Amino acid sequence: MERGPPRPTVERECIVVGRQDYGESDRIVRVLTPDHGRVSFLARGARAGRSKWSGLDLATRARVRSRPGRGDLEALVEVEVEDARVGIRSSLERLALAAYACELCGALAREGHAEPRLYGLLEMALLVLDAAATDPLPALRAGLEAKALTFAGVAPVLDRCVACGGAPEAEMRFAPGVGGLVHLRCAPAEGTFRNITAAHAAALEAARRAPLRDLLDVELPPGPSDVLHEAIAAHLGRALSSHAVLDALLH
Repeated sequence: MERGPPRPTVERECIVVGRQDYGESDRIVRVLTPDHGRVSFLARGARAGRSKWSGLDLATRARVRSRPGRGDLEALVEVEVEDARVGIRSSLERLALAAYACELCGALAREGHAEPRLYGLLEMALLVLDAAATDPLPALRAGLEAKALTFAGVAPVLDRCVACGGAPEAEMRFAPGVGGLVHLRCAPAEGTFRNITAAHAAALEAARRAPLRDLLDVELPPGPSDVLHEAIAAHLGRALSSHAVLDALLH
């Protein structure tokens, strides 16, 4: 029986955002690309001792070649590592934040759709973490979360009451289910809410608008550290698994 012509390969620039063992020796590698959003590859033999896919660690930027495989998985053919992010791996806190950034941007990205803004955000976050001389303060995480939600088109309102449009008062509530800040008097009788001050909400909005590199040493006013993750979880229908690890390290 004659074999058909070889299936065409596709070359992509990507960042590794997740990995999962598959079968006895293979691995599924999930990446974020600017032109095709989230893509999943099957790396055959990736868990073998001297695998040619060993450089595809989390947060690595690479150029890969693949061809159509089974189902939604493309088969990896070739990989060229462009940036292994060695600096990130020198600190447990930076590595945890990098893992959170990868899971966040990868989860919010769509499969098969261009995601240049989420890709650019993840690349900048990893560049900043890789080059940082010290572990970042929480404002960087807040800026990352706020920008990711914005680029995904689901940004919460942080500068006014969602219900009445009025200016924030000293004490507010953050309600992911209704889209952001609400006055205490405007909050629905039922639902999930977090108490938050106007000052903390304003700092989150400022972090959304500031370049990530400017947030490394910015202090946030006192307030809940995970309200933006709650907005992410409300949109996705689940919490990010890396969030618990990051919270345990930073608090």
